[in-house]
Amino acid sequence: MPRALLAMDTAARQRANGDAPAAAEMAAAVLHRLRAAYRQGMVRSRAEALHRQLAGRRPRSHLDRLAFGGNIIETGTDSR
Repeated sequence: MPRALLAMDTAARQRANGDAPAAAEMAAAVLHRLRAAYRQGMVRSRAEALHRQLAGRRPRSHLDRLAFGGNIIETGTDSR
């Protein structure tokens, strides 16, 4: 799990550096590799934070499709 947290932090840095598609791709890959039980806690909160920062952007929907199946992160709205 520490590797997953580091990878999520790297994804957040990619987004901050202007590479939102790469950030979404990395976050999706991290979540896809983890067992469901490990997609909670800090990993989930970092993924949710990145998801919010990608709001209104095409990478957000990409992250939804690849990692969350469109609804794992519940934001109160349908993000598809």
